[in-house]
Amino acid sequence: MKFSAVTQPLVYGLFLALLVTPVKSHSTLPDLGSNGFSVITPEKEKQIGDVMMRQTRGSLPMVYDPLLDEYINSIGNRLVAHAADVRFPFKFYWVQDKNINAFATLGGNVASHTGTLAVADNESEFASVMAHEVVHVTQRHIARFVEAQSQKAPLTLAGILGAIVLATVNPEAGMAAMMATQGAAQQSSINFTRSNEQEADRIGMRVMADAGFDPYAVPDFFRKLTEQNRFINQQLSFLQTHPLSQSRVSDTRLRAEQFQRRFIPDSQDFTLSKARVLARYQYNAKDAEQVFRRMLREPGGNTKANQYGLAITLLDNGNLEQARQLTEQLLETDQHNLYYIDVYTDILLAQKEYKMCLEMLEKQYLLRPNNQVVTLNYANAALKAGAHRLAVHLLKSLLFYKNDNIIAYDMLSDAYKALGDLAKFYEARADLSYQLANYPKAIDDLNEALNQLKQEDKLENRRLEAKKNQLQSEFNRLQRM
Repeated sequence: MKFSAVTQPLVYGLFLALLVTPVKSHSTLPDLGSNGFSVITPEKEKQIGDVMMRQTRGSLPMVYDPLLDEYINSIGNRLVAHAADVRFPFKFYWVQDKNINAFATLGGNVASHTGTLAVADNESEFASVMAHEVVHVTQRHIARFVEAQSQKAPLTLAGILGAIVLATVNPEAGMAAMMATQGAAQQSSINFTRSNEQEADRIGMRVMADAGFDPYAVPDFFRKLTEQNRFINQQLSFLQTHPLSQSRVSDTRLRAEQFQRRFIPDSQDFTLSKARVLARYQYNAKDAEQVFRRMLREPGGNTKANQYGLAITLLDNGNLEQARQLTEQLLETDQHNLYYIDVYTDILLAQKEYKMCLEMLEKQYLLRPNNQVVTLNYANAALKAGAHRLAVHLLKSLLFYKNDNIIAYDMLSDAYKALGDLAKFYEARADLSYQLANYPKAIDDLNEALNQLKQEDKLENRRLEAKKNQLQSEFNRLQRM
């Protein structure tokens, strides 16, 4: 399923202005005062981290792809399960960026650039980056950094945490934001100290090994980065936000030798996810088709993953019959594979085979009613087929247990609009704005929803008023924090 990104993109200059300006009543993040963040409890870290991540989702080019979401969270939580000092549930996200990088914020929120997966030669290399970021959180490197800085100068949450996130995507801009916020930065602002980076490497390797990945992937990946960096004019963004000294490379190589080297095969989800990233986010559709055709011709390149990647590019280039034939061949080998079902759904919808598509997805939904990939594809097919009430039922069921799903709220608002239920439409838009930490917009949408109610809808009026008051109270509380 190919979704358009639901974001509120900001140019970096505007984003920078928001970061370094003291927070007023219209802002979405609180002013912490001179010492409001001097001690970060786990509860406060989780609360602030969630708000910050929601704002990040509204400001950066996030990838809302249920298949890739399932994959990164499965890898991330597999690592978290073997990490020590885990204080809260982790969530993992994608940023659409061809550069190699990843970052973590407070509260167990970790994001990876799509480019990181695109260049990973194996699953352990990708897991090594995720493990590194997980350890930054569990060892409280970010929290301790913010605590230390808050004791030196008055900070706003928007300034300090916004610069942390911005610097991972645009290091030069992030450094400027931090320096403007603090008046002066010790070195390059939020780059972790050498000891923090080495600690994340050391503990991350142990977490990787315990989770069943290859610790040797850490020095292998570092060596790849340093070799790539020799042949480009600008330093890789990963190396700017995760300084890689020669001693650090040597240290990881020596530490890896403490582990027994063993062959760990890549999962099918890794190979298919990487093919999906290459097809949809690393290359344009025409170039991607040539890339996959070339890989299929290479010795040992005629793999299911490369066939799947080619099927995506054929679909995106409008070659529907070829894409359908190839995908049907893949489905014959694995009829319940969600990657194949996802692209087959898009092909059938493009060919207006609505009945066939709905029947296929209904069977999958009965098998896996709580799977977001199946549910979102099923709801999307229902919308395209004009079965708007079915779409509403599916999406509300999904949001009952996954209430932060951006795509579900976006599709739900479309379904209500098609049904002419404007009160529900504006309420769904309010829920979407809340997920992007845009409290003023969410409150405005709830006011619009209230305006759409009839005079006799007294219970619904009370419910929406209570919801609006709850949002306003949360917004006020964040501003006072």
